This record gives sequence, structure tokens and C-alpha cells, in this order.
Amino acid sequence: MPRRKTVLALFLVATLSLSIVSLVAAATWGLNEEKPIRIFGYDVYKFEGSGHYAIFYPMPDGTVKLLKTGKVGIFPTFVRVPRNAWLKEYANKRNTLKATPTPIVIFVSEKGLGIASIRGSRVKLKELEILGASEVTATSTNSCPKDYIPEGYRYCIPKDPTSNWIKIIASKVVIDEISFLGLRIDNHVLKDVIFDMKLYLNEATYSHWTAGIDVGPVTLFTTELGNKFEGKSLKLQYITPYEITPQSSVWSRYVNLDVKYVVTVYGVLAYDRYTGKYTEMPLTLTYPLEILTTGSYKIYETTSGGQKYVEFNPGSTFYTPSITEDPRYLTIPQSTSQERTWIDYIGRNQLIINKWLKNTYEFSSESSFSVPIGPGAVKALEKAGVLAKYPSISKVLNSISLTIGFHKTTNQESELSYTLWGTPKESCYALNYYQNLDVAEDYNKVKVPMFLVTVTNGKSPGFCDPRTGLCATSTDITDKE
Repeated sequence: MPRRKTVLALFLVATLSLSIVSLVAAATWGLNEEKPIRIFGYDVYKFEGSGHYAIFYPMPDGTVKLLKTGKVGIFPTFVRVPRNAWLKEYANKRNTLKATPTPIVIFVSEKGLGIASIRGSRVKLKELEILGASEVTATSTNSCPKDYIPEGYRYCIPKDPTSNWIKIIASKVVIDEISFLGLRIDNHVLKDVIFDMKLYLNEATYSHWTAGIDVGPVTLFTTELGNKFEGKSLKLQYITPYEITPQSSVWSRYVNLDVKYVVTVYGVLAYDRYTGKYTEMPLTLTYPLEILTTGSYKIYETTSGGQKYVEFNPGSTFYTPSITEDPRYLTIPQSTSQERTWIDYIGRNQLIINKWLKNTYEFSSESSFSVPIGPGAVKALEKAGVLAKYPSISKVLNSISLTIGFHKTTNQESELSYTLWGTPKESCYALNYYQNLDVAEDYNKVKVPMFLVTVTNGKSPGFCDPRTGLCATSTDITDKE
């Protein structure tokens, strides 16, 4: 009798094991990049690539959980992701747009370091690419130690680490009032202006992970698709119903919204070729968690220089949009590039800027925009003592931004439009800023625009080149660009 029970028990165990194997095999067959597959409360991931990985997940209190580490193999990886913490966090928040973070996987292989946002169960692991690295001469004579490979010009990282190759240096959740749209006119170059700025955010809007890493002379940026926002929408229009005459030598207007976002700094085990010491290479990630300013607003710029709310239906009395003369951001990122729009002096009103973003199926310059981070991120990391210990992070923070995209959905349409008309007093130009971001899946360059336009003749003491930090005092413009 005992022998029959043993045989029966073994039969049941074998049947159960076969069922689990069959379930996993069936799940693996159906893996895709958009939707996660869950078995018994665990997410199933199949990594495509090689190397050692670490999976992280940000929590509502600002901390980050290390969910799992390992080496890429042939079998799927099972991970329990604590999404319920965000469901509880957002349960009673009805007046904001909320984007639950996706898990992030950071990995290192024989080819270098990589980052991926985990949205579905099939996860492609592709290493970062630093374009033109071979064309720049390193300033250090130190070579990489044995079993280390170059990551940029400054650092070397282990190509086959055993353990403890990455750690969380700091993570903070920040609430900032940030300038989403802006216009600056220098030195009375425009006699009058007419502008129309529109921003519609809803459930067709996506939050993206943006990563920055200082690897020597190059600060590298990538972006990864996160989750769509859910909740109450924002509809904002700021216009001039008639021509406005700028009165001061530096005339500016900024549309500011309240945003909650997470800033996380990781440290990757590295060898610094400049100092000849083993250290941690900082890697900084940002992700917009909530658009706190929601509701419907229509605002007029008045002839007296003030603003009038023509329509006012706020989502929250605490987080309404503000129009200010001074920008609400840390800086125009030093990593931005510029496009110049030449404005000929013709003595009459003319179209200067006309840009429109719309929903698309992919991340592109026509479906996404970038917003500088606020000073709150710097204050939070300074208070934690991070910037004193890792000064190179300051350079990344001066260059990094928040990334927001518009994507196709069934019933929603997001939109950002920016139109500027003006009558020039002299020939001048408008500067349009944009970020050159790598789409992390394939690392194709995408010119992600910023809607912070400067119209100048280059002579204003307040005009600074965001790429170099140099400020002009008497630069003359002699040719069109």
C-alpha cells in the first residue's frame, strides 16, 4: 500500500511539473513586446541578448526596489513586480494624469552597458552606442584592466561581472513647477507679436524613461517607452487676441505646469581611466509620474502685459497653470541643439514659427517633446549628499530632461501646437531647441523638440548658447543660417 501511494505521489508531481512546463512553454510562445504575461502572480520575461542584468522598479515613496539579478539564459525569467503599490498610491487621485512606471533592466555584456524599459514579456537587450567614439583621442594614458571593456572615453566596465556590479546611489520623487512652453524676445527685435500655444494632454499621452550618462567628453541620452497616462485631461490654450507690443529689452512669457517625476541615480562598477581608480559610473534616469495640472484653461495676453483667464475650469485648486516672465526650470539643457529660423526685415507681420505635434504609432520628432527638469531635482540630490560625492552627476542634470510622447489610441487625441507671428524691427532669427535622443531599442537618433523659443539678434547680454554655456555681448549677425 505505501508503495502504491509513493507511485501515485510521484505521478501527481510529474503531472504537475509537466503542466507547469507546458504552461511556461505556451507562455513563451506567445511573448510580445507590448503586453506582459503573468503566471501565478509573476511576470514572465524572455530576454533577447546576452550578459548580466539587474531589474529595478521605482516605488511611490521614492525608493527603488531591486527585483532580480541574473545572467541571460535560454529560459524565461520570473519576476514579481509590486505594481499594487502604485494602484494604492493612485486610487484616490482623480484630478491628475498618472503614468505607472515600467520596470527598468540595466545590463552589461561583452559589448558594453545597456538599458531597457520592460513593457512586455519579450525584452530586447541592446547595448548603448556612442557614435564617433573612435574619432576622439582619449586624454588618459591608462588602459582598461583585464576583463574590463571601454564604456565611452573615460570609464571601463566589467564585461562578465560576478556580483555587486550595480547599486542604487539615490532616488527621489520631485514635485516641480516646470515651463512647458515659452517665448523670449531679446533687444526689441520684434515690434509686435501674435502667438497661439495649445497643449492637450490625455490618455493618448505617454510618459517615457529618459537616461543620461556622462562617459567622458560625451553625455549620452537614450529614451525608452513607458506607460500611458490615465486620469483627468489637460486642455490649455494661451493666445493673444490681438497684436501685443513687447515693452522691455528682454520680453518673455512661460507657461508653467506642476509635474511629479522620479530621478534615480545608479552606480555601475567601473574603472576611471582619468584617475586610475576603481569607482562607480553614475547613470541617471528620469520618468514623469504625474501631470498635476489638469482641467481646461483659455488664457489671453492683455495689452497691459498681464494675463486674463477667459475660461477657467481647474482640475485642482492647488495646481493651476501659471504664466511668468521668468522660466521655471533648472536650465535649457546643455545637451540641446538649435535650429535657426531666419527672419528677414520686411516691415510687416510674418509667420515665424508654426509647429504641431500629433499622435503617431512610433516615437518620433512629430509625436514627442522634451521638458527641462526643475531645480527641485538638484535640491533633492544635494540634500542627500549625492552631488558632493559624485560631481559628474551635476553635468548630467544640467543636460537631462523629461520626455513625453503622443501615441495612437482609440478615442483620444493629444496635441501640442505653437504658432508665432511678428513684425521685425530688423533682421534677426528665432532659436528652436531640441534634444538628440537615441531610441534605446535601435538607437536611431530622434530630434525631440523643446517649445522654448528665443527670438534674438544675438546682441543681448542675456543670450547664452546652451551647448557651450557662453553668453553673447555684442555678436553681430551677418549671414543667414
